[in-house]
Amino acid sequence: MGDWVQVFRGNKRLLTFGFLFSFFSSFGQTFFVSLYVPFWIQSLDLSNTAFGTLYATVTVVAAILISFSGKYIDTMPLKKYALIVFGGLMLSVLLLSQAKSLILLTAGLFLVRWLGQGLMTHTSSTGIAKFFDQNRGKALSFSAMGHPAGHFLLPFIMLPLIAFAGWSNSLIILSLISLAIMIPAILAIKSVGETQPEVEKNSTGGMEKPVITNHFLSLNFWIISMNIFALPFILTAVFLYQYTIGEAKGWSVSWVAFSFSFFAIFSAIGLLISGNLTDRFSGLFLFPLYLIPALLGVFLVTVSGSQYVFPAFYALVGISSGLGSTVKTATQTEIYGTGNLGKVRSYFSTILVLSTALGPPVYAFLLDRNVPFNIIMAFSGVLIILSSLASFRLWPIEYFGRLKALASVSVGKTKTRK
Repeated sequence: MGDWVQVFRGNKRLLTFGFLFSFFSSFGQTFFVSLYVPFWIQSLDLSNTAFGTLYATVTVVAAILISFSGKYIDTMPLKKYALIVFGGLMLSVLLLSQAKSLILLTAGLFLVRWLGQGLMTHTSSTGIAKFFDQNRGKALSFSAMGHPAGHFLLPFIMLPLIAFAGWSNSLIILSLISLAIMIPAILAIKSVGETQPEVEKNSTGGMEKPVITNHFLSLNFWIISMNIFALPFILTAVFLYQYTIGEAKGWSVSWVAFSFSFFAIFSAIGLLISGNLTDRFSGLFLFPLYLIPALLGVFLVTVSGSQYVFPAFYALVGISSGLGSTVKTATQTEIYGTGNLGKVRSYFSTILVLSTALGPPVYAFLLDRNVPFNIIMAFSGVLIILSSLASFRLWPIEYFGRLKALASVSVGKTKTRK
């Protein structure tokens, strides 16, 4: 804990910025958008299928655009880039507050998906990764804590606010409060964000890697992409249809909501663990391993239909999600360096957003054809296994020796206890 305090004290402006940017990226996340879907469907007389198609379409377009817009964080001062991204997000929230026509709704959804889920998350993690050296893992995990904080707090804040002020006014109030909090935090990083990041010299051999001109021809790129794709593809679909799944299982709405709270709690725990683990072992070492809790969670809901399995499932996938928030960015930094990290991560951010666009229609297709949920999750487990196994291809040979040594130590401790 002392290390965490020391890291925060020395970098509190940048870390506060990273946490808040992660928190306010929630405005473009599916769980936040879902709070307003019933009002848009009712006011515009849309069907669930029509809205789902619209949502998937704007998400795909937003994902593609991230590849072109995310790279500018490499050439622009962090403060300036952050002001542009956050200012655009606030305009998109105000646009959604007036979404009483299909055109305004489409434009608003596209912008919050592009700027919120996409570039806000991209800016937070890339900015932190660029400006931290030996404590990169702790810095990334602290910054990413904004995500579970948003998952946990915003529904409790927004539902009463919507009931009190109405859905349109609630978005206006939210944008004004967000501006008052975020603008001072962005301006405070001026002295940090306009300096050049240090070149890290550690066991990876230094962070200034050779520039790769065509990432799409690299096997490593597609291995990382597959790993990044798997969990968001599954979770976004489960988030969106969790009440439909619960109804089919005979679970109450309150039980499903209670179960979902475990995701926020345990993703925060995963983030806290991930900082120390990443700094100790490296992101690359953990990259094939962080999905193991999610695989266990998927296994549980595959073999059991008990309602008590659902909170356990959310707890386990929450741990993997929290671990992954730090591990994935650290891995990309260790492999590609910091020189063109924004460009590289913009490609991976595109993969991430595409996964959240494709998951819901695939799961909806299966659910509409009455495919049992446990069968759907069995296929999801296969996807996780393939992603983890492929990720071992990134390991240098000495990592397998390290894993064997760790396993031997664990077995020795177990025998000693007995």
